[in-house]
Amino acid sequence: MYQLLIKNANIIDGSGKKPFIGDVAIESGKIVSVQATISTSAKTTVDAKKMVLAPGFIDSQNHSDSYWQLFSNPGLHSLIAQGYTTLLVGSSGTSLAPLISNESLRSVQKWQSTSGLNVNWRSFKEYTDQLSIMKFGSNIVSLVGYSTIRRGLLGDSIHPPTQAELETLLSVLDTSFQEGAVGVSVGLQYSHESNITDVELVAIAELCAKRGKLLAASLRNEDVNVINSARELTALAEQTGVNLKVSHLKIRHKSNWPLLTELLDSFESAYHRGAKVHFDCYPYTYTWQPLYTFLPNWSLEGGRTHLLERLNNEETRKRILSSLTNHPANLAALIIASTANGLKVNGKTISQIAQSMSMTSEEAILNLIKNGGATTLVFDESLDMGTVMILCNHSLSFIGTNGGGFDLPHGDKLVHPRSFGTAPKFLRQVIDSKSISLEEGIAKLTSRVAKTIGLKSKGLIASEYDADLVLFDPTKIDSKASVANPYQFPIGIEGVWINGEKVVQKGVPTGTLEGKYLKS
Repeated sequence: MYQLLIKNANIIDGSGKKPFIGDVAIESGKIVSVQATISTSAKTTVDAKKMVLAPGFIDSQNHSDSYWQLFSNPGLHSLIAQGYTTLLVGSSGTSLAPLISNESLRSVQKWQSTSGLNVNWRSFKEYTDQLSIMKFGSNIVSLVGYSTIRRGLLGDSIHPPTQAELETLLSVLDTSFQEGAVGVSVGLQYSHESNITDVELVAIAELCAKRGKLLAASLRNEDVNVINSARELTALAEQTGVNLKVSHLKIRHKSNWPLLTELLDSFESAYHRGAKVHFDCYPYTYTWQPLYTFLPNWSLEGGRTHLLERLNNEETRKRILSSLTNHPANLAALIIASTANGLKVNGKTISQIAQSMSMTSEEAILNLIKNGGATTLVFDESLDMGTVMILCNHSLSFIGTNGGGFDLPHGDKLVHPRSFGTAPKFLRQVIDSKSISLEEGIAKLTSRVAKTIGLKSKGLIASEYDADLVLFDPTKIDSKASVANPYQFPIGIEGVWINGEKVVQKGVPTGTLEGKYLKS
């Protein structure tokens, strides 16, 4: 007798191969048989009624750690409800360890206020030992954030590391690899990493290649210099042989959308020359980012303390305002998602706030940055859906949320709808547009991510693989989450299992915590 038997499923096994109708048997948390018909009985039998049965989805770009949701909301309901059974955290240069000084944790403050946070670890091992005794809604694997290490050693300094400092950085990074990190993330678009030198990048990539670890890096620039930024990373992959994932690839602002063909050519050319390169993206036209990232880079040097000094200086304040006036983004249309200091502005546009305060949009932005704290987050509709979907459908892409796991409700704080709807929204578009096959779309969410990260027992419906599964109705699956109302679970997902235990029933999390930290 099996633990679980799922019968009459339209099995899309994650490999990219054609689907087939069959049965799947699970015992002791593992898939033990996949056949056209299985007659052996089971403790629990589910009639799939020819709905799609896929491997559990793997989120290649997740921030549930940096939003502190691993600890405040370990159920991670918004992610498990859309079928994500495994999450790759430690993204965009930031992880919660190692904490080599008091400065280390400040790397997280762009997403989560660090005031009042309590930690009982320093090293990456101590951190993952803590995660290992916890249960989660989804499985967790982690990168180590380079900014976390770099800020821990260099603080807010903008000078390149000396040779001795670089050796220390690499030593801490290598120790984190030995202690279980599956790779390292670098957020080149953020102020504390935008000055990372070519020497640093090559050294990081060479260490990753030597240790067989993933390098996840964002572009330095996602608008007018997006091509050069992409070539910087693809050349790095070719030069060092590193396994590279470019994080949340996109082209921002309408004037730059025609660069898509050239952008994709940079990836395809490098790939065909032997580079191990992929990228992830999400099916939304809105970004979700700290408000301060719209300021000129020079104004951010030295961290928030120096930024506030510049905002209080009449001359430098005028320079910053002038830069904002010429910004390519539609600043007036930015929507406030949240502020650290509880200002009553969530859901309002910069234009609405500016009008209420009798000031320009640019002045309102500086006022919000000054009074709303470092974690003032905004939505910016700067992407083109046609461009976004071409990226999502590309053969080198994965589909990651770049979000976190949140619960219902969450006060007046807004989160990006991708935290609740990325996978269902993508699958709905695949099914409706027929621009790629559904089996190709599933592969982007499962086996290809697992192979890149190094998860050997996940991503496929096959014997001896973990019984992480998603059952959904392809005629109904869709996201309901929106910018105005993100806290909505998707529709069309009949069930989700982790290790053969049901964690989602008819679109709603059961409350069962079967996810765990997965050691590298």
